[in-house]
Amino acid sequence: MSQQLFSRRQILASLASLTLGGVMIACTPKAPAPAEKEPEEKAPAKEAAAQATQPPEKVEVKGKLVWYAAQAADHLPPFQEQHKMWNEIYPSVELEEVFVPWGEYNTKMTTMIAGGENIDVVWLQLGNSVGSPLHAGYWIEKDNLYDFTPVFDSGQIKREDYYAGVLNEWLIKDRFWGAPFEVFQQSFWYNADLFKAEGLDLPTAEWTWEDHREAAKALTKRSADGRAEQFGTMGLTWLNAIYEAGGNPVGEDGQSLFLDTPEAEVAFNEWYYYTGNGYAPLGDDTKTFAGLHTGKVAMQGHGNYMWTTFRQASADLGFDFAATLMPAGPGPSPMNKAGWVGYNLWSVFKGTQSPELAVEFAVFLGYGKGAEPWAATGRVSPVKRFDLDYYQQVANFSGEEKERYASNLNTTFTNMEKGHVHPSHPYFVINDLAWGDIQTIFDDELNKVVIEKSQTLEEAIKVANDRAAQAIKDAKG
Repeated sequence: MSQQLFSRRQILASLASLTLGGVMIACTPKAPAPAEKEPEEKAPAKEAAAQATQPPEKVEVKGKLVWYAAQAADHLPPFQEQHKMWNEIYPSVELEEVFVPWGEYNTKMTTMIAGGENIDVVWLQLGNSVGSPLHAGYWIEKDNLYDFTPVFDSGQIKREDYYAGVLNEWLIKDRFWGAPFEVFQQSFWYNADLFKAEGLDLPTAEWTWEDHREAAKALTKRSADGRAEQFGTMGLTWLNAIYEAGGNPVGEDGQSLFLDTPEAEVAFNEWYYYTGNGYAPLGDDTKTFAGLHTGKVAMQGHGNYMWTTFRQASADLGFDFAATLMPAGPGPSPMNKAGWVGYNLWSVFKGTQSPELAVEFAVFLGYGKGAEPWAATGRVSPVKRFDLDYYQQVANFSGEEKERYASNLNTTFTNMEKGHVHPSHPYFVINDLAWGDIQTIFDDELNKVVIEKSQTLEEAIKVANDRAAQAIKDAKG
């Protein structure tokens, strides 16, 4: 991390009415105290609402833009609203939407660019997917992205509108390469009702691996014939566990692996505790017990963007939930509580035929009026005007929901402030061999331990390391 990113008091000032000590740290649901009203001129959510009632001023500009983004069910509604708002301002600008599933995202993007097809505005990431076309750095190295630093320098995007220090995470080579629009990282979510039913204390920011193990065991329920009725957890990935145990799976050169170290051994054993003992779903069980949103899983490490999904599930199924920091592993701080992190941005390819219009659209989506539909879904924005009061207003939060979302915001910014983050895809590239290939090798061998039951954990780790070493040798030629 480049520096201490946030003053929690500054970021979460609007949460004072929720009793910071209990709600924000322990995440224990409780009735909120009456919120003290702020002067009208100091309420960003009210200002945004007032502006929203004003009809957009049309701009007489003609042209065409090709927009490229990831296809997912929860992405479609905010995207549709963004594009509707844009078309109201620029009715004579044709907008071609290229909406691509994540599994095809990188391949189609690189194929289009290599074939001379135009993409003007594109959703890229930083911190996550290092070495892949989804990562802005991939295109920066090819001199293919428009430099947004002048956009910030001119005041078209104002630095002071972001939380202190956060913009550092969007810098590569001390330059900006798009309009930042989301911080996504891993939170430790839990079903509060399942804990209460078992008489267990709720998870807190001080939890360790041992606390997670004990709760997972106590909250896993099976019928007399052994069939699962409820799982205590979705487990801990072996990649997360390596970082939390004090290791690093990849060397600084991006071409060497450290998956046979003592820290890696500790991590694989921690993964096996949940999967091998049946405290986390595997195989067919993952269909019925897919996560916290089923109401049948007590704990899950997942993205802060899952708020919307969990909110709907809690309304449908009638359970309470919240988020806190990942349980601490045996490694040194701050990585002992690390979850994955990434940063979204709207970028512009240099090949655009309408650079000024494309930049205007990217700014609109990530920072301007168009940023509101995305933020309104509950995704965490780095822009200060999208505070807790804003979310409460646009999403019609109840008092309990405001507490739940406060726990999510607090977890996100605390993780960033304290450095409890790691890339979800470590940088590892040797020609056509990438981290995803290495992870597949290890997952294949580990599945033989817990699903096929055809080898021991120790055998799986050795075989996987041998296969990975051979893959590296072949990649290097």
